[in-house]
Amino acid sequence: MARFPEAEKKLLNVKICMKCKARNSVRADRCRKCGYTGLRMKSKMSKAGKG
Repeated sequence: MARFPEAEKKLLNVKICMKCKARNSVRADRCRKCGYTGLRMKSKMSKAGKG
């Protein structure tokens, strides 16, 4: 998790392209780099906490 809520919002509030892994804006409906329409929200859970 980020140290400040503002930083966390900036870092985690993005969409990720499932084809080329590019970061896109939340309003995007297709990737800015490759044009792929398969976008997902960036995961909010940290990987460090997993068992």
